[in-house]
Amino acid sequence: MAQFELVKLEIGEKIDQWVVEDKLGEGGFGSVYKVSRKKEIFALKTENLNETVKVLKMEVYVLKMAEKKRSKHFCKCEDSGMYKSMLYIVMTMVGPCLQDIRKELPGQKLSVGCALSVGIQCLEAIEELHAIGFLHRDIKPSNYAIGREELQELRRIYILDFGMCRKYLDENNKFRPPRKVAGFRGTVRYAPLSCHIRRETCRKDDIESWLYQQIEMTRGALPWRSMDDKRDDVAMYKERARYDVGLRELMGGCPREYIEILRYIDSLRFYDKPDYNKIYKLLRRSMTSLHAKEFPYDWEVTPAEILKSARALGKSNAK
Repeated sequence: MAQFELVKLEIGEKIDQWVVEDKLGEGGFGSVYKVSRKKEIFALKTENLNETVKVLKMEVYVLKMAEKKRSKHFCKCEDSGMYKSMLYIVMTMVGPCLQDIRKELPGQKLSVGCALSVGIQCLEAIEELHAIGFLHRDIKPSNYAIGREELQELRRIYILDFGMCRKYLDENNKFRPPRKVAGFRGTVRYAPLSCHIRRETCRKDDIESWLYQQIEMTRGALPWRSMDDKRDDVAMYKERARYDVGLRELMGGCPREYIEILRYIDSLRFYDKPDYNKIYKLLRRSMTSLHAKEFPYDWEVTPAEILKSARALGKSNAK
């Protein structure tokens, strides 16, 4: 949590070329505002200059790197700088996050076709991040958002929040050696087993977190959903999920290809490059075998109602 009082911006306040229109949320490290430039709207994130953990510095660096590679699942960094006693970054304004959308859908889950298609986009975003030399280390549905309806981007998924990212390649594009003990990073519900046992994470661990997210979006819940504050108990559940009874409990109601994906993830070692295409093919195969309809996405069918509720939920729960 922040050690210093957060800088507050007033509605109508001007920061260089950006005019504050609304406050969207507040978290431990700073706040998020809706800002405008002429008639366009953007998101502005703030962070106190005195923060010991420089989250925004990493955010700017990752977004700039992604832009150089023309990555399609990343917001564009429009501006960054210093104002009063805070750092700020201005970026693409996106729509509701996947977590808030899921909670507004029947059964708190996506239809199979939608879940599979969205899962492909979420994994593409991870692949793009890995390609620029970073691990995310906090993959979860609230760190993905859809594009804005007014920009015709309801079928586009963005990956968000790079404050926990770690560069796994050094300046010579060589692997950084794993630390003997690594601190817990991420969110208990979606954290990979490596994280639970304090082992250095690698690319496969982001994909393991993605799979837990994928299962939740497909069936509506994970077996350990009510144990978010019991890290060791959740770790035991995840270990059990590698065996018959636990595997059936985890994967019930999911395409059988998810089991193949889990086994593939578990077969990877620290330095292995994941075969992302293998996973995409399994997801596409599942869509075909289940005769699942990919489009329209669930939130396109009755978008006004779902998106309005998801936005309200997101604003009240903003970190």
